[in-house]
Amino acid sequence: MKFGKIIVLVVLAVIGFQVLLFALRKPDGGLGGELRGIAVPFYRGGAFLGKMTEKWIAELRDKKRLIEENERLREELGVLSSENALLRGELEKLRMEIEASQVEKEVGFEVIPAQVIGRDPYDWLGKAVIDRGREDGIEEDMIVVTYQGMIGKIEAVYDSYSVVRLLLSPFLAVGVLVQRTKDLGVAVGDGSGLCVIKYIYRASNLQKGDVVVTSGLGPGTPRGIVVGRILEVKEEEGGLFKEAILQPSCDFSILERVLVIKSAP
Repeated sequence: MKFGKIIVLVVLAVIGFQVLLFALRKPDGGLGGELRGIAVPFYRGGAFLGKMTEKWIAELRDKKRLIEENERLREELGVLSSENALLRGELEKLRMEIEASQVEKEVGFEVIPAQVIGRDPYDWLGKAVIDRGREDGIEEDMIVVTYQGMIGKIEAVYDSYSVVRLLLSPFLAVGVLVQRTKDLGVAVGDGSGLCVIKYIYRASNLQKGDVVVTSGLGPGTPRGIVVGRILEVKEEEGGLFKEAILQPSCDFSILERVLVIKSAP
């Protein structure tokens, strides 16, 4: 900005000097020797400043044009980024629908694909929120699964989203069946990332590594959904029942795409 002011002042000075020379011209149009010696450098300086001024103005125009072009490209980039995000969303939706159709073919259940959109910060292991609700056919007590197995049940339903009570929660009890021994029990979250299977008869022959599935006893719960594997069997002396520590089959730290079982044959 200071440079521009200096140029303007110099140009005005040169113009003023040229006006003065014009006023001092002889009648024949020439200049005296002394005046000619003084005027020549100013003429040359004026020509030089004129060229510099033209160059400076051209650079300003180019700079303005570049700024406008940069702003236009930035707007186009924003539009392209938005379109790319929409395309990714559509692709993710299509992928979820394909996975849902594959699950339906494999297990025979009608399912609704959903995306986990939130976790309760005060109950991280106990609750999750999905982007499907009453408008999508979701109802309370429906089972929620991933390709690894069961993760929980629908606890509350709203128009466009639902709350899932997770398997790890102490407030969810699920009827289960030990696949190898056919023993029945109830799985309850222990609040630390594992589950406890209660009410297993003392005479049962449970072993570490036994696969546990849903028993089908309970509202909206189909039989045969994988729940997890037994890590440890506990037995109290004189008690009527055993307890087993259950490792859920699903990784609850990376819940993203889930499936809500709508109905079973």
